[in-house]
Amino acid sequence: MTQSQGAESGEAQQQPPEDRGLEGFKLVGWGLICTLAWLVVLLITGALVAAIDEADEAASETGLLVFVIGQGAAGILGWFILPKLILRRRNQSRLISWRRPGGSDIAWAIGGLLAIYAVLYAYTAIITAAGLESLEPQSTIDDDRLFIHTSVVVALGILVIVCAPIYEEAFARGFVLGGLRPHWGMIPAFVVSAAVFSALHADLGSLIPFAIAGVVLGIVYIRTESLTAASIAHFGFNVIGFSATLVQQLG
Repeated sequence: MTQSQGAESGEAQQQPPEDRGLEGFKLVGWGLICTLAWLVVLLITGALVAAIDEADEAASETGLLVFVIGQGAAGILGWFILPKLILRRRNQSRLISWRRPGGSDIAWAIGGLLAIYAVLYAYTAIITAAGLESLEPQSTIDDDRLFIHTSVVVALGILVIVCAPIYEEAFARGFVLGGLRPHWGMIPAFVVSAAVFSALHADLGSLIPFAIAGVVLGIVYIRTESLTAASIAHFGFNVIGFSATLVQQLG
């Protein structure tokens, strides 16, 4: 534990329990505002795409590009920029921070990535054995239209591989887990952050495995005291997933 973390922990312990709980609820409220900002950008994006498609049905490439870029802008604003600003006002900006990866970060990232795939494999095996294929995790980028135009594929790849591991880790691990831990304790913070991470993917079949994956990434974040290793693991997972989807769509 670093000196700044020790000071933060000491301050949290000196606060009355009801004050710590209230601060946690305030953070949740700020998180809802961040999510609202994300939703507003998505709605604006949807309106722009509809206007483009209505003006020229042949401009599907432009509409799809706006859709993908809008998704990225929504995530960066709602789940990275705003959380970073909120934590800065609370003197907790270090919770959303990265560093040059060291050997320990790489080791934790690889271990986290392997653990996530082990969870997905076990979950899929159980669901298949139970005859509940409808609950298998589904890709959020399996729309055939996204893979017609090269420009859209490139933009989608940047969104999935580069942007998502940054803003999803910043929000779910840094803002939610790191922000709630001093106020609500380790287990509640893990539960909420894992639920948030699972909900970000908006897929019924992904709820359970992605919640567990969120716990794995949370452990990586807590153990390494930085978003670096968790983001690398997330990056690796998305690279593999995007590559598999790309091969399937273009094969």
